[in-house]
Amino acid sequence: MMQVVDSMPIKSPKVYEIIFNQIKESFMNGELKPGDKLPAERELSTRFKVSRTSIREALRVLESNGVIEVRPGDGTFIRQSEVQSLTDRLSITIINAENHLIYEMLEVRRVIETECAFLAAQRASSLDLQNILKALEDMAKSEQDEELGLQADLLFHNSIAQAANNSIFAGLVHTLSDQMKDTIRATRQHRFANTGHFQETLQEHKEIYFSIALKEADKAKQLMDAHIIRIRKQMATDTFESMGDAGDK
Repeated sequence: MMQVVDSMPIKSPKVYEIIFNQIKESFMNGELKPGDKLPAERELSTRFKVSRTSIREALRVLESNGVIEVRPGDGTFIRQSEVQSLTDRLSITIINAENHLIYEMLEVRRVIETECAFLAAQRASSLDLQNILKALEDMAKSEQDEELGLQADLLFHNSIAQAANNSIFAGLVHTLSDQMKDTIRATRQHRFANTGHFQETLQEHKEIYFSIALKEADKAKQLMDAHIIRIRKQMATDTFESMGDAGDK
C-alpha cells in the first residue's frame, strides 16, 4: 500500500501533480504495484489538506488517462499494466494537465492585458512609463539571469496594468499575481529553450512599450494580443515536438 506522507497545505490547482508524483515515487521505491488500492478520498483529503472535491478531480484526471480504475463500492486501484508504461503515462499526464492550466491562464491574460495595454496608451502617466521602461531595461540585462528575467517580465505586465488606471483591472491582476508568475515562468522556460527566442521576446516587449509611450492605443492592444498568441503557439509546438521525441525513444 502506498504510504502518503503529511504535507503542508496545497493550493487545489496543484493537487493532481502531488498525487501523480506520489504514485510515481511509490513505483520507483517499490511500495506500489499495478493492482494495488489507493487510499480513500477522505484520507487523501486529510493528508494533503485540500477538499475532497479537489482530490476527486485529481483522481478523475488519473482515471481518464488510464492510470487508475475506480470500482464502485470497492475503491480505486492502479490499473494492471507494466510499471514503466504506467510511469511514462504519468509523466505525459502531468505535462498535459500543467499545460492545460497554463493555456487557460493565457486566455485570461489575453482578455485582461490587451485591454490594459489599450487603456495604458491613453492614460499612462510619466511615472507609469518610467516603471514600464525600468522593467524593460532589466529584461534586456537578463539573458543569463533567469530570476531577473522573470521578475522583470512580471513587472512589465503588472506596470502596464497599473498604467491602465482602472482599479478593477489592477485588482484582478493583483489577485492573479501568483498564477501570473507561474505562467510567465513556464512560458519563458518554453520559449527560451530556443536561444533565438530571447531577443524575439525582448523585441515584442519593446514594441508594446513604444506603442504605449506614443499613445498608439489600437497598436498597443494588437501587439499585446499578438504577443500572447505567439507564446501559446510556441508552447503548443514545443510540447508536441517534445512528446514526439519521447515517443521515439
